Amino acid sequence: MPVQTSSPRKNEARLELGPTDNLENHIVVLVTGANSGLGYSTCLRLIDEFAKDSSKSSKHLTLVFTTRRPPAQVQTLKNDLQIYAHRLGSQVADRISILAETVDLLNLPSVRALSRRLNRNFPKLDSIILNAGIGGWYGIDWPGAIWNVTTDLLHATTWPSYKVGYLGMLTPRQTHHPDEKPLGAVFCANVFGHYMLAHNVMPLLRRSGQANGPGRIIWVGSIEATGKSFDVEDIQGLKTSVAYESSKTLTDILALTSDLPSTAPWVQKFLSVDDEHESETATNGPAPVSLVGHPGICGTSIIPLILPLFWAMTAASYLARFFGSPWHTISPYIGANSLVWLALTPQLILDAAEKPYRDRGGGHVKWGSSTDRFGSPLVVSTEADGWGNGGVVDGEHVSAADKLRRRRRGMEVAMKEDRVRFEELGRKCWQQMEELRIEWDGLLDTLEEGQ
Repeated sequence: MPVQTSSPRKNEARLELGPTDNLENHIVVLVTGANSGLGYSTCLRLIDEFAKDSSKSSKHLTLVFTTRRPPAQVQTLKNDLQIYAHRLGSQVADRISILAETVDLLNLPSVRALSRRLNRNFPKLDSIILNAGIGGWYGIDWPGAIWNVTTDLLHATTWPSYKVGYLGMLTPRQTHHPDEKPLGAVFCANVFGHYMLAHNVMPLLRRSGQANGPGRIIWVGSIEATGKSFDVEDIQGLKTSVAYESSKTLTDILALTSDLPSTAPWVQKFLSVDDEHESETATNGPAPVSLVGHPGICGTSIIPLILPLFWAMTAASYLARFFGSPWHTISPYIGANSLVWLALTPQLILDAAEKPYRDRGGGHVKWGSSTDRFGSPLVVSTEADGWGNGGVVDGEHVSAADKLRRRRRGMEVAMKEDRVRFEELGRKCWQQMEELRIEWDGLLDTLEEGQ
């Protein structure tokens, strides 16, 4: 998609800089899917963590959130966030700007339109938190859920097997082109729409490069991602009833293999800037990094439940936490901990957190929001099928906490050969994602030419 940087248009959200304002003093963070639950709580936590960080006392935070809601509801959300910032005092609130945008991640023209508005109105983006998504479930197997929760509480409330998902759920048609292929709805909302958005705003991410580090693409993963739920030959999850878990496994794979030599040819294309003029000014900045965090198990609207059932599941989650589950964050605000940590933490600290894993031959870490049994929040490494903890395999553990942390029942210890397969899987996924991006960019170009 050619990047457009024409003059800002009336009433569009934009970063306003004064004549003596220094862009390096601004931290710009984009959060998708912030209408409620985890996305909204991520915005609240970004405000709080920014406010209490003394090293950022001279900085200004610009928080851009996106939703699919109509304008009146978007304005209400914006007002609520501004009121939340003002509760911290005017000295803090004056350094925080809240801006709203709309996008439908099931609609690729909408994603492209948002990309162009962002490129037109913002000089940079420091972090994008790719939170928006859908579950693709149409119900719950309640007899199975009740039996599993009452007989196997910790496992059943962490890795539920009783959600019933649609098979082959598709987005509406994106264009009128006869060559348009079906596009998986859960895949598009959770992964591909974000993938297109991140590539399109690459000029802004490449202009980050300040003391806080290079621009960050923060993927929101899930504790429910498993190797068995994903088939690279069905990357869109159209042939499985666990499309959500498939999409979150793909999210892990893309983020965790994003800095490997095997994926480099396709990652470099993803990180490239399409527009030649923009490329000249943007490629001087450091390449953005892809990171992955997850919220643990927290209460959101992704599975709609009537209030009595919601409170019953919340009570079960508190019991699971009391009996030793590290993953039941329960509150979306606590669930947002790892995502905000990845967005605001200085690069030196992030590098230091990954260093013990890299020193043992590992790589990127899947960071998760966790708590102790009393609810104190933590950010911890999370084991991934085939990757282990931070890419460290053969049963070696970087820390005692990693070794003792509760694992999914039946999860196999990642060995050297599993790591090799995981890297090859990453290569195939990155290749397919880039091929899909180029294909859909061509279709969207054709759509625009016909308008």
